Amino acid sequence: MRSPATTTPLDPRPRLVLFDLDRTIADFDGARMARTQYAFEPHFVERDRLDRAVADALAHSGEGADHFEQVLASHGINDPELVEEARSRYVADRYRGLRLFDETLEVVAAVAEVAAVGLVTNGPTEIQRPKIELLEIESLFPVIVISEEAGVWKPDPAIFEIALERCAIAAEDAIYVGDSAEHDIPGAHAAGMRAVWVNRLGIDWPGARPPDAEIRDLYQLLPLLGIDRSPTMESN
Repeated sequence: MRSPATTTPLDPRPRLVLFDLDRTIADFDGARMARTQYAFEPHFVERDRLDRAVADALAHSGEGADHFEQVLASHGINDPELVEEARSRYVADRYRGLRLFDETLEVVAAVAEVAAVGLVTNGPTEIQRPKIELLEIESLFPVIVISEEAGVWKPDPAIFEIALERCAIAAEDAIYVGDSAEHDIPGAHAAGMRAVWVNRLGIDWPGARPPDAEIRDLYQLLPLLGIDRSPTMESN
């Protein structure tokens, strides 16, 4: 049975809300689909065959292009040059389709009225910094911690502790909002923070210690912080 989203306000209300980036405030999976379609399009005339190949590629857990050879071969494309062309198109257009979730800007602005906000994300600086610039969100977050710059990666609690120190707020007065049951929730807990799991797919919690709250989209974060939703805030 799928666990329900949390509706009870957090007590006490946090003074700091730290957000994850990919799959939490930005639609990484949608961008990955767009990039894969762009990479495969030259090699498929029929749309339904393209869609099946893209679906097979997305079923692989790897976010790079190492699995392209296997996937394309399963759809009758074995020419190494064509495989390499697909890889090149995928890598060259790294940010194709990348966007914020529809509710992100509205929610972050509302949260910022009642608490400090920050961003903590895993990834190489050369990828995450341009991504942040492209999404035009740097001004939203006074504190941004990127794992490569910090020298530690989630779920290491040290990366959360860096953000807490920069914000001058204690762990017990902060929450982390993220989608990853492997990196976000246990990492925040290890740092002494409460953690809110963004479970957009409505799946069962797959980890050990459960999150302190669970939401389906960012709009559902607002009542947890005691923020009344305006009539314009409509959940997807």
